Amino acid sequence: MKTVVCADGSFVAKSEDEDVVAFKGIRYATANRFEPPSAYRHSGEPIATADFGSSPMQTPGMLELLLGLTEENNDEDCLFLNVYTPADKRTEPRPVLFWIYGGAFVNGSSSIAWYDGTNLSQSADAVVVTINYRLGVFGYLGTKNLGLQDQICALKWVNRNIESFGGDPENVTIFGESAGGASVVALMAAPDAQPYFAKAWAMSPSIGQYSNIKRAKQQVDDLLMHAGVSFEEDLRHLSSSALLKAQQKVIEFSAEPVSAFAPAQDGVVLPLDLLDVAANNPKPFAIGTNKDESRLWLMFDPNENQLDELGAIEALKTRTADAADIWNLYKSIRPSYNPSQIVAAYDSDANFRKHAWNLLKKREENACLSWSYWFTWSSPTFDGLLGSCHALDIPFFFANDAIAGAEVIIGSGDTQKMLSSVASKSLALFARDGKPDWPQYNTNDRPTFVLDDECRLEQQPDDELHNYWMQVLVNETN
Repeated sequence: MKTVVCADGSFVAKSEDEDVVAFKGIRYATANRFEPPSAYRHSGEPIATADFGSSPMQTPGMLELLLGLTEENNDEDCLFLNVYTPADKRTEPRPVLFWIYGGAFVNGSSSIAWYDGTNLSQSADAVVVTINYRLGVFGYLGTKNLGLQDQICALKWVNRNIESFGGDPENVTIFGESAGGASVVALMAAPDAQPYFAKAWAMSPSIGQYSNIKRAKQQVDDLLMHAGVSFEEDLRHLSSSALLKAQQKVIEFSAEPVSAFAPAQDGVVLPLDLLDVAANNPKPFAIGTNKDESRLWLMFDPNENQLDELGAIEALKTRTADAADIWNLYKSIRPSYNPSQIVAAYDSDANFRKHAWNLLKKREENACLSWSYWFTWSSPTFDGLLGSCHALDIPFFFANDAIAGAEVIIGSGDTQKMLSSVASKSLALFARDGKPDWPQYNTNDRPTFVLDDECRLEQQPDDELHNYWMQVLVNETN
């Protein structure tokens, strides 16, 4: 047993590992429906922290179901965090790694096994914090940005309390994947978050999800219609399940489903020019994507996972006016890919990689320190269909390659162990020193650390694709 006394209460943990102590289910805030979080301070007897707190309200998606998340422990009262800290004491405070899960802003929970911070805390000699934040209609109704406010509230909790757990409140690195990565970028731009973190690491950030005021207003109108009510205030009186059903209908019938429930550039919590502000933030920043992000979805889509060449070109026509040219471009650069995989390769770059390239370019123009990585290792499971799909890198950065259930997605073996060691070491170095073990990014050479069967530094990877997408971005701006 171990007890920690800090500004917001006293907490008792029973170590699950002889080298790391885990404090689970610490309430950091409370919140009424559709209201900002209020910081919570525990008083009285020490609080037992053996179990995770409730997960946010959601209907678990495909990946969450694969990772074991169910609806059994979901609740609107979900603002809990977990602290993993090395058991041995030392004079100098340790770096803090603050994790934000992904799930398209409608799914996720810090209780998912892949996010267990025990191994990362030990291997990185750091304090790891994983948090819950509100999702979907509960976190991103209109322009409220409540989910992002939850994250900032949790960062403030860390600032007040983490020293008592052995962490350095002046050396907090925020890191997250997918919607969590997009949250990291958003926090880089959020004025209220700036005093509470020192560095940022974005994994496959879904930057294309950000909403704006006009889109947020449309979301509210659509939600009211599908919920069968006339006024926003009426939503407060519906059941959680009714709100989730209305939320799903908004997504299903939306022309822009990815931005239906997401951080809104509202001019209050977030600036109207979020990416420009994030690009001008001088804090050290690392960003990476996976080679085959979109295979996670397309390979399980019966409408697109068995395409021939003509079918692939038709599918690309629904995405771009240059379908034939895109087919030729990607087939020349990914010659081993079948037609469905070519479509997924295009989607991966359109939805993730181009945004990472764009942000890296903007940050170099502003002389802001940045580093780039590219995860290209392919999973051997599901007969190799996943490739290096979205989220595949998470267990490696957490040093959780051998955690129960991980083998279903990543398999097991010496390569997995090596990737886990290399990825978690790179994150640890960044958290400790403000830079990983490869060169800073510049747009001439584009030095990029590649994680694969053999990890290596590459200069100007996929240069032809990079040039294509940079021109697409220019055309979109004009």
